[in-house]
Amino acid sequence: MDSDDLQQRVSAAWFLRQFDSQHTARIAEQLLSDPAVAHGDTTELRHARARLQLALADAYNLRGEHESALSLADEARDGFLALDHAAGQSDADWVAANIVHDLGDARLRNQFMRSSATLAQEAGDTERTLTAEMALACFAAFEDAVAAAVAWGTSVRVHENATTPALRALAQFFLFITEWSKGACDAALAHALLSIQASEECGQMRRALLDNANVASLLMELGDLEAAAARLRYRLDMARQCAWPHPLGCTLSVFSEVLVRQNRADHARIFAQEAVAVLARVPRTTHFLNAQLALADAQLECGDIDAAERGFVLVNQHGRHVELVEDRAYALFGLARVAHARGDLERARALLDKALQQPHLDPDQALRTLICLSRVAEAQVEAGVYGVAPDEPITLLERALNISDDQLEGAQRHELLLELADRLQSRHRETEAIAALRGALQALAADKRRATERQGMAMEARHRSETILAEAQHNRELARKEAARARDLQNTNRDLSRAIAALEAAQRELIERHLELQKANERIQELSLTDPLTGLRNRRFLTQVIDKAVAESLRAHARPKPDMGADASTAPGRDLLFFLLDVDHFKQINDRYGHAMGDAVLVEVASRLRDATRGEDLLVRWGGEEFLIVARHARREEAPVIAERLLNSLREAPVPLPCGELLQLTASLGVASFPDVSPPAGSGGLHSTDGHAVPGMHNAWERTLERADAALYEAKRQGRNRWVE
Repeated sequence: MDSDDLQQRVSAAWFLRQFDSQHTARIAEQLLSDPAVAHGDTTELRHARARLQLALADAYNLRGEHESALSLADEARDGFLALDHAAGQSDADWVAANIVHDLGDARLRNQFMRSSATLAQEAGDTERTLTAEMALACFAAFEDAVAAAVAWGTSVRVHENATTPALRALAQFFLFITEWSKGACDAALAHALLSIQASEECGQMRRALLDNANVASLLMELGDLEAAAARLRYRLDMARQCAWPHPLGCTLSVFSEVLVRQNRADHARIFAQEAVAVLARVPRTTHFLNAQLALADAQLECGDIDAAERGFVLVNQHGRHVELVEDRAYALFGLARVAHARGDLERARALLDKALQQPHLDPDQALRTLICLSRVAEAQVEAGVYGVAPDEPITLLERALNISDDQLEGAQRHELLLELADRLQSRHRETEAIAALRGALQALAADKRRATERQGMAMEARHRSETILAEAQHNRELARKEAARARDLQNTNRDLSRAIAALEAAQRELIERHLELQKANERIQELSLTDPLTGLRNRRFLTQVIDKAVAESLRAHARPKPDMGADASTAPGRDLLFFLLDVDHFKQINDRYGHAMGDAVLVEVASRLRDATRGEDLLVRWGGEEFLIVARHARREEAPVIAERLLNSLREAPVPLPCGELLQLTASLGVASFPDVSPPAGSGGLHSTDGHAVPGMHNAWERTLERADAALYEAKRQGRNRWVE
């Protein structure tokens, strides 16, 4: 980015445009203001000018300056056309397609993207062609996900693991939309997380931020409001820093919806007002209408019925585009809630019926509409309205339950069954009410299990994404150093004819730099084996050293048994002792004091465990609040003593917190010994006749770890703060 070379600066502007659009704009505007670049007539300068115009168009579009962006894209296309540069024309149509997509013009968007694919094919550029076709598939999924899955599903699946991250991001996004549309919510969540990872990997932060908001919306529909809020909170600062209207407005709108469902309407209204203000420059787009819906929803929950009605009416009037039908259905739903709040049950009923008849109705919206319709019908039954059957509220709730089961993987089933039980009990149908309550308990347990699984999936994807980004940053730094060295070499070669002394100095400098790079690589290798938070070793380190420890133990067991005389207790141990430790109730620490305090507690735990172990023992952060200790050259008879020492290192002294509180820590510990000298029933040759493990069982340590893990879970089941072997 700091180069004086024109082509390098043009490349920087192009590749940074969706990662740091401010820097892109500075580079492009500065170069385009240079008369030599603005009016130069060489092929190189004309190409650079068109590429800069296109990069600037993308940067302007991200800032919401759509008209200026579209004008620049047109100029760039003309420039590439004059150069007969088909790949450049393809890029110009790609950028134009994204601009008009943000403006809500689906017809023109599809036209530009089809042209982009055709031009890329003419240029013989397979990657550009595939990416444009994948974008068309995503656009088709916006309009009709079911039909798109049939038309594009097979071809998209081919590229869901593509090596090109931009292509992989689009494929995963398509699969996210189509899986969500057919109610496979957990599969949709997995694809969305992979789409975010791929987008971050190639620096497309706009797509990553929008996908993150989509993940939060999905989690909200599944009823996992805490997880949805956590995802939005995680990326809100970045969205504000980028200051791009669409991803920021979308993040704020979804956050507002989550807060409304958490009964925090006052906070929700603040977020929705910010979203509307951010998106005010693009008033006819989906994101702006979504922000208006979020604001109207929050206003209704705050009791400002008139303001809410104006917002719902605005969306109902403008949500007539094929991609905005869901917004219109929600607007009708909102107007029905306004009528219900005013006691106009007949109008509320009519609006809800109309909302249910909208095409491409989102399952979550259909579910919420049926619930509201059931409550309106219940009010009509209580008011004695003619023509409303007494059991209609129950029938409507049962329809909602069917949607929950068939299209939303049981989302909100617990709340629906509780409400159904209420209705059944009011009609003296006690047996059915009891069955509904039992179902509610089962649904609640299932919800908690699925929420835990989704959290694990999200944490794994986030870790994978952060790892990839860290490796990419490392590679960029190495490339920067290599580029600097190449420039030094080039300068040195130009000066070779001047003096031998200059050459020798340059050679010494290169040797020094090579040593520095070698040391840096050694430091990086060391860091890759170390947990960055606690400073302990990580799983990767264990896999590199455990085979040696296993081999030592097996060789020791293969030798004759030592004399069990008076000094046998001082003889070196032959066993490996695996201790898998989990800090008790650690989630409560994070929930109460915050993740930063939780991290500080983990650092303290690591320090105490380090003090409680020997230098030759392996101490590894296994993941989260789990730690693995492998005692080497030990005797299995020592396991109880070591286990108590490890547990006591945490529970003997409370941890002082900055707030003045003392935090009492305990842990659960699973213990297992290697090798397993007790032959299992029916085993065929894993052990010798004298009970010694047979050499060659190098992979058996993994089974030992599994036994330690099973023992850990047994320790938790028995009440925690103990060890089990």
